[in-house]
Amino acid sequence: MRNRAAWIVFAALLIACAAMLGGCVAQDDGVAAQTAPDLSVNISVPYATTTPTAVPEDPDQPFSLDANGNVTVLNDRWIDEGFVSATSNDEEESTDGYTQLRLGDQGQGVQTLQLRLRELGYYPGDINGVFDTLTEQAVQLFELTYGTMQTGIATVNLQEMLFAETAPAYSAQAYAAAVNGSFSDLQLGASGSSVLALQMRLRELDFPISHITGYYDQETAAAVSAFFQVYGNAPNNVATASMQGELFTVDPRTYSGATLAPTQTQEPADQQTLSEGNIGSTVERIQQRLIDLGYMQGTATGTFDAATTQAVMAFQRVVGASEDGVVTYGLYTQLIADDAPAYGSAEAEAIREGGYTLLQEGDSGEAVTRLQTRLVELGYANGTPNGRYASATVSSVKLFQRAAGLEETGVATAALQALLYSADAPAYTAPTQTASGDRYYPYNLSMTDLAEGASGELVAYLQTRLKQLGYFEGEVDGQYGSATASAVSAVQAAMGLEQTGAASVSFQEHVYSEATPPSGVSMYDETQSFTTLQMGDSDASGESMGPVESLQKQLWELGYLDREAVRGTEGQFGEATRDAVIAAQQAMQYVRADGVASPEFQAFLFSRYCGMIRK
Repeated sequence: MRNRAAWIVFAALLIACAAMLGGCVAQDDGVAAQTAPDLSVNISVPYATTTPTAVPEDPDQPFSLDANGNVTVLNDRWIDEGFVSATSNDEEESTDGYTQLRLGDQGQGVQTLQLRLRELGYYPGDINGVFDTLTEQAVQLFELTYGTMQTGIATVNLQEMLFAETAPAYSAQAYAAAVNGSFSDLQLGASGSSVLALQMRLRELDFPISHITGYYDQETAAAVSAFFQVYGNAPNNVATASMQGELFTVDPRTYSGATLAPTQTQEPADQQTLSEGNIGSTVERIQQRLIDLGYMQGTATGTFDAATTQAVMAFQRVVGASEDGVVTYGLYTQLIADDAPAYGSAEAEAIREGGYTLLQEGDSGEAVTRLQTRLVELGYANGTPNGRYASATVSSVKLFQRAAGLEETGVATAALQALLYSADAPAYTAPTQTASGDRYYPYNLSMTDLAEGASGELVAYLQTRLKQLGYFEGEVDGQYGSATASAVSAVQAAMGLEQTGAASVSFQEHVYSEATPPSGVSMYDETQSFTTLQMGDSDASGESMGPVESLQKQLWELGYLDREAVRGTEGQFGEATRDAVIAAQQAMQYVRADGVASPEFQAFLFSRYCGMIRK
């Protein structure tokens, strides 16, 4: 089932690679919007992949995590030394005069910090010398550059990197490069957020990790070694950068107990290349594809020889890549794509004339702006092109690929761009409904609260949906009995809601969306205390961060709320907040998006799986 697979995927990309390591993966396939994505707000923030297991608040532990993945630092010395990938400093104050700063601090140091964060584009607020929540968010965003968890604490080491000349500006190409290049080798004795993310991901894939500690111990080393063996490699207890790159892909292999997978040659990963002298099944596949497309003659031998190099260079010439005969991951993606141009074809000529090159997530610049402009013209995207190839652009490209009958990769190959810019490019055609939520429930049928004893068509639809999600095993008979009530309770437990067994209208609206967790996925370990929020509600006077302001903050972080739209009215549920809720509900594919933040809606929005709808 499509959204079950999406939940498995998005039980992915949290601290995720920082394109894969960060806090809420990002990935889009599970809630593929039927309406065109909006490019106006497009903050690509990477995260790791699962709901963290809470760590007891033990004095020996350097940090703790709650069920939502929120970090509580228990040992400041550990975060200074292990959290940021820079030379550790044993002194609280560095030679440059930096001191650790965090929420609530004030003074010249905070003011200087804010100035630098604003200079680099991370901080949009006033230079007031007060370390407030906006400053904390800016620090968190900068932390993500280096693949660390979001603590919001400006450690000495972090400030040394922040004030360095090489510090990447937010949204700049350097930032994307830093995010995508965040992996480094890890081995016994290492500690920090990178180890934590490694352990989380290994355990999510059923490798034998019993404790999430953030320390690279013997148990972690054994799990890493098993991961190498699953891929048919020799045991290795060092988590190399390339191994982590494979670990945090969308569909890595899972642990299968004592029966390990046979040896298989893998496709080149993001930072690997194949060139003359390499051998293996991947080389054989490359050769066969070059032969099929007319760039090479003979047979596929699996040996990357001079003839293969010449064929690769001929393909590179067509798609506008550097003619070096080296197969990078990007070139490999173009070569095996359904729309790869054949030698001497009209498509190849169109690519040559247009000068198109591969564009994919993480890219930026004029070529991306032009791509987005064309997607907007054809109706596959909304908003203002921003030149950043992030999740919204990926979704738009997928929509175009679907319309063109191509594999939905979200990657704009040179051939895809040739079609996109041609007069034959298909324009976006909206589905018959305004969203696809009616796959499980018809738009024209009004909902009412349901509980044990109810019967009829509404109950039958609910049972059918619960069965699809794996909670209901009985017969779909339209009778709300104990089995149906138990299934509803199971969904409520998975979402961290009170287990009433009754299906309110808000519960039904959510269960028919793509944001409902399938059986086996637990969003929270404990019951949460969300209450319905809607137009006119406001936080109590004097409350530091009430439920409305918390909702606004989360909507802003996910890209649905413009901070300026609520500046001065934080904590008040007005039109801007309602519109942001509606937009998020549409992304979740609600049958009816009404702008009311129900407990079910908030349970998803504040969970680790919120990255499924991140703009």
